[in-house]
Amino acid sequence: MTRFSGKIYGAAAIVGMSALLLASCSRDGREMKPPTADQTETIAIATTIAESVAPVQEFTIAAPWEEGGPIDAQFTCAGSKLSPSFDIAGLPEGTVTWGLSIVDQTASDAVHWVASNIDPAITHVDAGVVPAGAVQSLNRVNKVGYASPCPKAGEPHTFVLTVYAVSQQLEVTDGMDGETMLTSLEAGSLGITSITFTVTR
Repeated sequence: MTRFSGKIYGAAAIVGMSALLLASCSRDGREMKPPTADQTETIAIATTIAESVAPVQEFTIAAPWEEGGPIDAQFTCAGSKLSPSFDIAGLPEGTVTWGLSIVDQTASDAVHWVASNIDPAITHVDAGVVPAGAVQSLNRVNKVGYASPCPKAGEPHTFVLTVYAVSQQLEVTDGMDGETMLTSLEAGSLGITSITFTVTR
């Protein structure tokens, strides 16, 4: 047998198998309708499965002041010295705890409040209330908890309230250094959102 005869044999085998397949198809009792004279295209039916994707909610803070606007005096040393109220929404998937900070940008990021290990089920913080279970650091006056803003008279300061979505429980304790707790929050964060406000006495 020559090297060409193998190709001929293989081609003959394919033709024979095709004939068998056609014959088996014709034995189910159905007949294909012959094409009409004007039918020149093959009609293909495609099915599309629509996927429903839920929109991802943006990670945000809602506070009782406008972004960059003045904060109510009740949250400052000129008022009731209460920690501010706010709401959060859109904690990223995988959030195990969350934390917060308030720092004075004008005074070299002086720490006024840092708290961590807050339950993600808590999405509203009342004025003057520490979220249940929160661990708080020392503030700028070396006390645990919130230090109300108190800039010099006539000297406007800008503050930043930041919320950190964290992927784990942090190994932190009440009364630890504020910068150390902030570093832990930043290192374990899945997402960060913030809002600024001003204080002028």
